[in-house]
Amino acid sequence: MPDAPDDPPGVLAPMTSTFQARPTRRRFLGGGSRLVAGLSVLAMLEGCTRTPTATPGGAVPKVRARVVLKERRGTAGNLRLGLVRSGAIGATGAPVLADIESLLVHARLVSVDPRNGHVFGDLATEVERPEPTVLRFSLDDSARFHTQGSDQPRPVTPEAVKASFERRAAEGVPLFSQVIDRVEAPDKGHVVLRLRAPFALLFELLGSVPAAVTSEATYNGLDERIGAGCFVPTAREGATLRLSANPLLKGDAAPRLAQVTISGATLERDLDLAFAKGDIDIRRHTDEAGVVIGSGREGRALVRRPATRMRGLGLSLVGKKDGRDVRFVQAFQDQRVRRALSVAIDRTALRQADNAFACGPVGPAHAADALPSSDLDSHALFQYKPQEAADLLRAAGHEGLAFTVVYPDLAGILSLAKAVGESLTLGGFTPRMQSMPFGTWQTTLAAGDFEATLVELTNIDTPDLGLRLHQSGGLDGRFSPWGYSNPVYDAAVLDTLRQFDPAERATKSRAAQRLLLDDVPAMLPIYVPGESVSITKGMTGYAADAYDFNTGYLARDWAMPAS
Repeated sequence: MPDAPDDPPGVLAPMTSTFQARPTRRRFLGGGSRLVAGLSVLAMLEGCTRTPTATPGGAVPKVRARVVLKERRGTAGNLRLGLVRSGAIGATGAPVLADIESLLVHARLVSVDPRNGHVFGDLATEVERPEPTVLRFSLDDSARFHTQGSDQPRPVTPEAVKASFERRAAEGVPLFSQVIDRVEAPDKGHVVLRLRAPFALLFELLGSVPAAVTSEATYNGLDERIGAGCFVPTAREGATLRLSANPLLKGDAAPRLAQVTISGATLERDLDLAFAKGDIDIRRHTDEAGVVIGSGREGRALVRRPATRMRGLGLSLVGKKDGRDVRFVQAFQDQRVRRALSVAIDRTALRQADNAFACGPVGPAHAADALPSSDLDSHALFQYKPQEAADLLRAAGHEGLAFTVVYPDLAGILSLAKAVGESLTLGGFTPRMQSMPFGTWQTTLAAGDFEATLVELTNIDTPDLGLRLHQSGGLDGRFSPWGYSNPVYDAAVLDTLRQFDPAERATKSRAAQRLLLDDVPAMLPIYVPGESVSITKGMTGYAADAYDFNTGYLARDWAMPAS
């Protein structure tokens, strides 16, 4: 997500493509969840069109109006942020905006709150569905593009939205080149999107960085088209970008900040030190050492939230995948053995050691779609019962079951591997924990060629990944790396991913996850690592648990005392 500089955003892609294109350890640990545009968008579309229902896509969501805060406005202050700049430049040779800057500068049709699945209007005020795969958006007639110099404000018209989306399609952005078949501007107040099929992530992707609505003109000194968001780029000095409140937004619509300054750094640690010294006001730390450094800032508020990552134990159930012979353990086909493995893992101890969060198949960063913590706390699969594990193994005729657990030689995984191995041993198993070079392990996971493996999934920016990872066809529709197959679950996921309304999709997602857990999946979630955000004293309106929605939509409500 944009406020997590090491986790670039995107759209779900197949594992094999990820392995070839994104080999770095930091960006991709789990071999399958790197969110890049590509084949899986097509896989989702094809899945949604195999067996059409009478009402594909369900109801469209209500587009909610912006909530006006009751707190009295004070004098607008300035906010200082920081990021590690990549040094990227555009085709013109000028700098481009980083994702967090794009979210602050640009407006989009809608934005989705991941905490509840509610859809809020940004440039759109209403959405209708006149045909099963046709959506008509009503536009806010007061919306205007930013001005430069003495230019007059230009309205954000349906034709401007159409042109913006067509540019994105020409650039190969999957939402516009694969999901949306055609964009129309039938009149002065509406934009029509004609889709290839119902698509469950449509509204989330319409609120993402690539879906910014822009004009044809560019900002002075930047390789960036002009937008219509709540902040305007006004100065670039070296690695520092200054954003000013959009002067066209008045009254309750105006930002509560006068200015946002975003400074560039060379290293992540530089940003921890900058926060401690009082040079920046918000810092999303990348490790616990950074959290400690940030504690040097007097009065800081520390917020912990789930990362968009997940750690789990993957099991290989069958000996042939994608037409190739692979390693597997036949005993894992027995639900009792998989259940024994799950209750043998002391998740509470592991979470405490890593400041982590409990999780089901969908991680808690996607709170609307994730199972509530009360469900996880009470579910039999997530209880630590080593004696029950041993009893289940004995009843299944596999007492002392021996198998190899492979894992990558990454510092963050080594302690987890040791602890999981000890837990499994106490539960009556005989695990052989085997470290291997990252590249070798990555290839092994891609092929599903293992007996068992520790997995870390990274960049889980959309909630569908946690569902599709357990489908019979896996992420790209070709094969499951675990060899797990449950047609009833597959059908439940397919129904979930047909829903237009994120809140309705979330309800169906939770039901599908409960079904999966009752059958005991072959990739057992262990936990989601946590991450920490330090916030300076006096800042209000910053909702860390809203992730990109916080930056792209709620930033108007951020406030700092005037200095």
